[in-house]
Formats: sequence, structure tokens, C-alpha cells
Amino acid sequence: MKVYHTRSGIVVAFWGNYYATSADWDTFVNRTELHESILSELGTYRRDSNCKAWIEHELLPPIGTQEVWAAGVTYSRSKEARMDESKATGGATFYDKVYDAERPELFFKSLASRVVGHGGTVRIRRDSTWNVPEPELTLFINAAGSIEGYTIGNDVSSRSIEGENPLYLPQAKTYQYSAALGPCLYVPENPIPPDTHITMEIVRNGESL
Repeated sequence: MKVYHTRSGIVVAFWGNYYATSADWDTFVNRTELHESILSELGTYRRDSNCKAWIEHELLPPIGTQEVWAAGVTYSRSKEARMDESKATGGATFYDKVYDAERPELFFKSLASRVVGHGGTVRIRRDSTWNVPEPELTLFINAAGSIEGYTIGNDVSSRSIEGENPLYLPQAKTYQYSAALGPCLYVPENPIPPDTHITMEIVRNGESL
């Protein structure tokens, strides 16, 4: 099940069919057992032939008024790279410790109003000499703390700023259009398995790299 946020309303794609509802996005998604709730309501939604056009031309990021938070240093290569970048400033030990700590590194990434949607243009800081995209598996977690869906995210980073000093993380991570989400919320019946494989393709000037 895929849930799209568009200017004309919410579109639910399920088994090749498209359903529309004018419900408020925040209220609609902020539920426990979201898949089951939507499934039980499908009969009350409109079967609208315009839904595909809404997705193509009126698509918004799959977010309402929620905040976007991110987790850092979540795999060994990330830890090693951050340690190497911050070695000269004495910040390497922070990355080493947080990788094995019980409490993860969580940081504020963006307000909803600063998020770029599918096909949009992310930005980089003009005072940064090294900027990188960071494609991420993104979790939709409701107010009760339950993971109800997934989407694709891009946690754009100003690596030269972060590497200079770990305390510069907010400047490296949080600015206008530094986060991208979309195209939809994937709401499965069950959580995705831990061994799920994720693939990515980089296309530049119409050519797959």
C-alpha cells in the first residue's frame, strides 16, 4: 500500500487501484496499525480517475507538520569516515563512542516546511567546500512511537563543515531544503524484514552511472 500526499488530497494506491480522500494528512497518518485502518476505510474513499494526474503533477512531500530527525554513525564505514575527517580537530573520539553506545546519535534535520519533495531541488551551503547526498531509508513513526510506514530520504550534508568540528553539525545538516522525502509513504501489512535489500541508481544527464 502506498499513500501519496497531493495538493488535491490524499491518494492511496492499493493493488493497482487508486483511492482519494480529502482527510487531513496529519490526522490520517498518525494512527497505530495504519495499514489495517486504511484497509478498513477503503470502501469510503473515492475511486477517482484523476488520482494518477494528481500524483504526477501535484505531488507534495509525504509529511504534514511533523519534524524530520535523523540518526548518525549507524554503520562502521560511517564511523571510520567521520573519525578520519575530524581527527585533526580532536573530535574523532566522539564518533567512536557513539557508534557503540546504547543511546544513538539523533539530530534534528528539518521542519516540514523546509522539506523538498520528489523531483524537487535540494540545496547546498555556499560556505561549504564539500557537500554530499546521503540517501536514507526513512521511517514514519507516529505519535505513539510506532513505525507505521517507510519512505526514501536524502539527508544532504556539508561534510567540510561537520568535519571541522562536531559541534558544527546543525550548520552542516539543518538549512533550507537540505532534506528530501518521497515520493510516498510505503505502508506494508507487516514491518519490512531486517534483511531487506535496498538498491539505488544514480542517473546523470540521462545516463546511469
